[in-house]
Amino acid sequence: MSVINEPVSTRKQQSIADLRNEVLADPQGRSNYVSTAREIEMVDTLVRTLDARRIELGISKAELSRRIAREPSTVRRLFTAGGANPEIVFLAEIAEAVGMRITLEPRV
Repeated sequence: MSVINEPVSTRKQQSIADLRNEVLADPQGRSNYVSTAREIEMVDTLVRTLDARRIELGISKAELSRRIAREPSTVRRLFTAGGANPEIVFLAEIAEAVGMRITLEPRV
């Protein structure tokens, strides 16, 4: 049984690095890890690009939240919390509000 499928209460104490190495040693675990890392990188790039555009335009987070009719805390969390996982609709609303659009391109 993989450590991932083991109940938390029965696991021995492991460091994050040890756990990551164990996951990466399993082909399926490695595939999932790489895929997830790629997704996180794409979302992070979108968020950083939108935030840079917001700053470039001199729009505060509070003003942006008004423009897209969202709670200020939601916008603030997106741009300040690491590892955000926003819905694409939310990112599209922000893109529209800062004069951008989200496009897709083939992976090279």
